[in-house]
Amino acid sequence: MNESTKNTSPYFTFKFGDVAYAVEVTSVKEVLGYEQITPVPRTAEYMKGVMNIRGTVISVIDFRVLFGLPVNEPTKATSIIVTEAALEGEAPITFGFIADIVTGVGPLENEPTSNKSKTQYVRKLGRLGQDLVLILDLQEILSHIEKDLDQE
Repeated sequence: MNESTKNTSPYFTFKFGDVAYAVEVTSVKEVLGYEQITPVPRTAEYMKGVMNIRGTVISVIDFRVLFGLPVNEPTKATSIIVTEAALEGEAPITFGFIADIVTGVGPLENEPTSNKSKTQYVRKLGRLGQDLVLILDLQEILSHIEKDLDQE
């Protein structure tokens, strides 16, 4: 493998169905098994609810709903990934999101693309073995959620 195609920072990888996704490992605080989430009435459909982690209440987001993917019932492999992200000039926000399965932590190869435009929530593409990995832009996701909350 050409050294210039390998990212130096590790990524935290997970899947929704057969599609692999990743976030920067530095944004992940912890991984929890799927547990009871308390629904909050009159919130966006992708806001699954809130949960208490050792005395701290965090929001839990269902990225499947946010991304327009079919929703699955939780399994034993389903996890809640607790992350921290911040918008420019603002304090970091801790939130959780649901993943079908956690696949690991490690460097990804850069996947060159001919299209310079990025999709709404994907920062870039990576490769892990034979799998393409969509590297998510948590700040963009957080920005979208904040705009949704401002409109409610």
